[in-house]
Amino acid sequence: MFGYIDESGAPGVATYNKDCLVVSLVLFDSEESRDKSIAAIDNLREKLRLPDDYEFHCSSDSTCPQTEFLKLLSSLDFRFIAIAIHKNDFKKTASCSRMSSLVMDEIQKRFPEIKIEMDSNPILYTEFRKRIRERKLKYVKVRERNSRNSRLIQIADYVVNISAKKAKNTPKAREWYNSISKKVLAFIEISD
Repeated sequence: MFGYIDESGAPGVATYNKDCLVVSLVLFDSEESRDKSIAAIDNLREKLRLPDDYEFHCSSDSTCPQTEFLKLLSSLDFRFIAIAIHKNDFKKTASCSRMSSLVMDEIQKRFPEIKIEMDSNPILYTEFRKRIRERKLKYVKVRERNSRNSRLIQIADYVVNISAKKAKNTPKAREWYNSISKKVLAFIEISD
């Protein structure tokens, strides 16, 4: 199993949302499904005549790339888990600690072995590593990677942004979430 994590609304990030912290874990069952997704994203980039190093990023893409990437998501072979913590007062480490515990709970319940790449967030990454050590999860491997260099973390970026819209019940929430709703393994919302 291969997993890709991104977050939205994390404390410590310049433009974070103070009301809601959301993490998505995008999952691929096989190398084949993972590789086909990478190829499909590269084909889309070429079709849209975007540069080789273009990063699909939900919150910064213009309308055309965003619309096309959203269409592509529904055709890709992945599943996901999203967890949202609704809070009024984030404390950096406490929020990330709680989130990492919730994600590890889901991983322990569902996956006998998993390799995870996550978008760069030093606080969240440190908390994930702590949970893995505390729980002695030798079958869980996690590494940090910049989303610019990972097409699959770019999928996680879109999934987490769509999940954040759903958690915050924004106007685009229903339309965007419907495009990936058949891929959800768990959508967990917690109010603290």
